[in-house]
Parts: sequence; C-alpha cells; structure tokens
Amino acid sequence: KQDDGPKVNDPRLLPEKFLQRTAKVVYILEKKHSRAATGFIKLLADKNSELFRRCAMFSPVDHRVPRAYVSLAECPPDFMARPEDYSSMLFICRIVDWKEDSNFATGQLAKSLGQAGEIEPETEGILTEYGVDFSDFSPEALACLPQSLPWAISPGELAKRRDLR
Repeated sequence: KQDDGPKVNDPRLLPEKFLQRTAKVVYILEKKHSRAATGFIKLLADKNSELFRRCAMFSPVDHRVPRAYVSLAECPPDFMARPEDYSSMLFICRIVDWKEDSNFATGQLAKSLGQAGEIEPETEGILTEYGVDFSDFSPEALACLPQSLPWAISPGELAKRRDLR
C-alpha cells in the first residue's frame, strides 16, 4: 500500500488539513464574566480535614462556573449547626481567586437571595450573574415619562405606527 501523505519537514508547507492549531493564553484583555454566580452552599465531605473547619463548598447552579470554597465566617451563623436549613437557599458568590494548584476557586458570599424555585430570588440571581442593573430608575428618568395616568397613545401617533399586537 502506498502512503499518499506529505513528505515535508517544514510544517508551513503542509496543507491546512494536516495541521492542528494550538495556542497559549498570554494575557486577558477584558474579563467578560461578572464572576458572580448563583448557587448553594454545603459542608465539605471530609469532616476530619482542616479545610472542613474553615470553609464551605459553593456549588453554582450553572455548571459552566467552577465550584468554590467560601469562608465559614461569611456563611450564616447557624450554618455549621444546621446545614440542611440552607440546602435549598440560593446565594450569590463572587469568585475572587483560583490558584493553579487547586481544583476549586476561592469565593466570597455576596448575598443570600432566598428559597430556590421562587420567582424573585431566581430572577435576581440571573440578572446579577449577567451584570444587568435592575435598580430603580432615577427621579430624572421617571420625570421624562407621562405624569397623567392612565396614559394612551394618541390616535394620530397610532396611525403612524405598525401594530404588532
């Protein structure tokens, strides 16, 4: 059987289909992720370790975000005594560091949102993760809106618009 593959020593002369592109990250210009995640806190599995006495595990809802160690000092005061009370409580955690030799990031609990499955905590968690500002509008922005309610579009303006209802 005859080998039809290229017999070239210089990789720049090889056809594209024979090359495997590789790269190395040298610098991150802009961080896109807010480094905030919504998830749950749990006790560590190894009860005899030194880490068990100092940290809890944050497990994000989004599987693309790494799990993180959070300090027990940031957890609710009765978390160690009654961790089952917090098994369905949503928290916001910000990733602050991730050492090269660690499987888990280091996080900081930012806020307790409430029970998982409820609309308000879930919505707030999603908006915070994606960096969406959901604070109230400023008085200046509200002053631009019509003050006499109920407000309706005038018939002349409605005639100029395309009705997408």
